[in-house]
Amino acid sequence: MAATGKFAGMSLNRDVRPVNAAGLLLGVCCLAFCFVGLNMVQPWLLEHHLDLPASEMGDATGTLGAIGQIITVFLAGATGALADQKGRRLVLTLGVVVMALGILVAPFASTLSGLIVSRTIFSIGRTAVAACFLIVVADYVQENSRGKWNAFQGVTFGIGSIVAAVVIVGMPKWLLERGWEVIDAGYATHLLMVGAAGVSALVLALMLRADGPREGVDHEGLWALIRQGVAQIRHPGVRLAYLAGFAAGANMAVIGTYLSLWTTGHAVATGADFAQGLALAGVLMVIIQLVSMAAMPAIGILNDRTRPLFALQVSLAFAVAGYGSTFFVTDPSSVSGQLSAALLSIGQSAVIISSQVYVQAEAPLKVRGTVIGFYTVCSGLGAAVILKLSGYIYDAWLLTGPFVLTSAVNAAVLVFALLPGVSMTRQRSPAG
Repeated sequence: MAATGKFAGMSLNRDVRPVNAAGLLLGVCCLAFCFVGLNMVQPWLLEHHLDLPASEMGDATGTLGAIGQIITVFLAGATGALADQKGRRLVLTLGVVVMALGILVAPFASTLSGLIVSRTIFSIGRTAVAACFLIVVADYVQENSRGKWNAFQGVTFGIGSIVAAVVIVGMPKWLLERGWEVIDAGYATHLLMVGAAGVSALVLALMLRADGPREGVDHEGLWALIRQGVAQIRHPGVRLAYLAGFAAGANMAVIGTYLSLWTTGHAVATGADFAQGLALAGVLMVIIQLVSMAAMPAIGILNDRTRPLFALQVSLAFAVAGYGSTFFVTDPSSVSGQLSAALLSIGQSAVIISSQVYVQAEAPLKVRGTVIGFYTVCSGLGAAVILKLSGYIYDAWLLTGPFVLTSAVNAAVLVFALLPGVSMTRQRSPAG
């Protein structure tokens, strides 16, 4: 048996080398650039490529986001099982390639239906990527370091997100000032994201550990593995993990999708320029990512040094306060808007990390990929429900309505997590 190694002070599982861990982090950074960039530039596509009126942007955004998350709901469980059956590296790398294809075709859409097709392609790849990253972390990192690792990985994601917020949001305006046509600026911005995805695919293919089927599942069919994943819901800890995944998906989706709509909607309502509203979204996203990166070490320590249930409860409480605080913000460019963005950033990061640590600890080794895949299903379902409902709320009620709704979702999961008898029922899984 090979000795365990270390990466940045964190304990790795056997047969995992530091270069494998480094490859995973590099891939995360490049993919964050694409994830965040695509959502933040979407109002540009709706405004200039599709010529949608402002009154329809909320519903269109909710529809696009919900369709993407429905893809996740239907495919994530199968993706996790496929990663158990065929190997993590293969499924993850192919997912990045498919995701890049979806980004590539997006700016060529001239109708909402065409944009839905591109988002569907992107979401198929993103589903494989999201599920496999969680599975690989469980494979690579020992239990006593997973909190710190998920926090460290979150910092890496934050770096990619900040670069996206600065580059992707500002790139169309920068190109226009240099004489580019509006449509050509959209093409160039998306091609930059395709390049980042290509770099990520190359890094993952070359640096991740070569793997194959999990021991004991190489002769089992895909549907047999999926059934085993569904059966795990009888355990209270797994049920809570799936609910936490629902909340985590809602938290992540609403910021990426509705932050720029909030700022551009406020800009239009107050007579400011649309591009100025988009630039403000970039500023708030930088604040969100910087605060998230600053908070993540503490979140990681919380998860490594306390019971997973307690860490999850604390995280959900922060999310309730953070997302709910937007209800009292009248101007996103004000100090109160910036403080609210900082607080919801802490809540988002805490719920995402704590729910990931929780499900990684709960998932049995043999069907780890399948269980984490179903966690990703719940995450996609949470995002889909929030995105679609938020579109109606944004158009009909309040620009910050999507964030207020997300606060309510976190509150509901927190109530479940506080119920007597809800606790992590499994022993911590062995290294492997």
